[in-house]
Amino acid sequence: PGSAAVTAAYAPAVPAPRDSLPAAPESADEVFARAVRHQDEHVIKLADTCLDVHQRTGHSDALAAVVRATELISEP
Repeated sequence: PGSAAVTAAYAPAVPAPRDSLPAAPESADEVFARAVRHQDEHVIKLADTCLDVHQRTGHSDALAAVVRATELISEP
């Protein structure tokens, strides 16, 4: 229920075209370093979760999601 409310509140009306999304960084370490530099606790928590997903699945979209979050969430 909580995640549905967050998704409903923040999801864009129209998804971004796939080719406009950022490319996944080269490494998981680079992704986490980017999240830490961003300093937003939500970006860091998302990065932690996405890194777990990437480790389990190898899917690069999990890393790209962190990059996109750093673009969408204003830095403190």
